[in-house]
Amino acid sequence: MSTRKKKYSNIDSSNNFELGSNMTFQEMKLDVAIKKLKDSGIIVSEEEASEILSFLNVIAKITIKEFILNQD
Repeated sequence: MSTRKKKYSNIDSSNNFELGSNMTFQEMKLDVAIKKLKDSGIIVSEEEASEILSFLNVIAKITIKEFILNQD
Protein backbone atom coordinates (compact mmCIF):
# COMPACT_ATOMS: atom_id res chain seq x y z
CA MET A 1 0.00 0.00 0.00
CA SER A 2 1.39 3.38 -1.02
CA THR A 3 1.70 6.16 1.54
CA ARG A 4 2.06 8.82 -1.15
CA LYS A 5 -0.72 11.41 -0.96
CA LYS A 6 -2.49 12.72 -4.01
CA LYS A 7 -2.64 16.46 -4.50
CA TYR A 8 -6.12 17.82 -5.04
CA SER A 9 -6.93 21.30 -6.25
CA ASN A 10 -9.30 23.34 -4.19
CA ILE A 11 -12.05 25.62 -5.41
CA ASP A 12 -13.39 27.76 -2.59
CA SER A 13 -16.50 29.91 -2.40
CA SER A 14 -14.67 32.91 -3.89
CA ASN A 15 -13.76 30.84 -6.97
CA ASN A 16 -10.04 30.95 -6.24
CA PHE A 17 -8.32 28.04 -7.90
CA GLU A 18 -4.77 27.11 -7.00
CA LEU A 19 -2.61 26.75 -10.10
CA GLY A 20 0.77 27.33 -8.60
CA SER A 21 2.76 30.29 -7.46
CA ASN A 22 4.35 30.91 -10.85
CA MET A 23 1.13 31.25 -12.89
CA THR A 24 -0.94 34.42 -13.03
CA PHE A 25 -4.19 35.16 -14.81
CA GLN A 26 -5.37 38.46 -16.19
CA GLU A 27 -9.14 38.36 -16.02
CA MET A 28 -11.32 40.09 -18.59
CA LYS A 29 -12.90 43.30 -17.33
CA LEU A 30 -16.63 43.19 -16.72
CA ASP A 31 -17.47 45.95 -19.20
CA VAL A 32 -15.49 44.15 -21.93
CA ALA A 33 -17.32 40.89 -21.21
CA ILE A 34 -20.71 42.63 -21.34
CA LYS A 35 -19.79 44.23 -24.68
CA LYS A 36 -18.59 40.91 -26.15
CA LEU A 37 -21.75 39.15 -25.01
CA LYS A 38 -23.92 41.98 -26.36
CA ASP A 39 -22.08 41.88 -29.70
CA SER A 40 -22.91 38.15 -29.82
CA GLY A 41 -26.59 38.88 -29.25
CA ILE A 42 -26.63 37.96 -25.56
CA ILE A 43 -27.96 40.67 -23.28
CA VAL A 44 -27.01 40.18 -19.62
CA SER A 45 -26.95 42.20 -16.43
CA GLU A 46 -23.67 43.06 -14.68
CA GLU A 47 -24.38 40.34 -12.11
CA GLU A 48 -25.01 37.72 -14.83
CA ALA A 49 -21.87 38.75 -16.72
CA SER A 50 -19.88 38.53 -13.50
CA GLU A 51 -21.15 34.98 -12.88
CA ILE A 52 -20.34 33.98 -16.47
CA LEU A 53 -16.80 35.38 -16.16
CA SER A 54 -16.29 33.62 -12.85
CA PHE A 55 -17.42 30.31 -14.32
CA LEU A 56 -15.27 30.69 -17.44
CA ASN A 57 -12.21 31.57 -15.35
CA VAL A 58 -12.64 28.42 -13.26
CA ILE A 59 -13.04 26.29 -16.41
CA ALA A 60 -9.95 27.89 -18.01
CA LYS A 61 -7.85 27.32 -14.88
CA ILE A 62 -8.97 23.69 -14.59
CA THR A 63 -8.18 23.11 -18.26
CA ILE A 64 -4.72 24.64 -17.97
CA LYS A 65 -3.94 22.73 -14.79
CA GLU A 66 -5.05 19.44 -16.35
CA PHE A 67 -2.94 20.16 -19.44
CA ILE A 68 0.12 20.88 -17.29
CA LEU A 69 -0.40 17.79 -15.10
CA ASN A 70 -0.80 15.54 -18.15
CA GLN A 71 2.46 16.61 -19.78
CA ASP A 72 4.83 13.64 -20.02
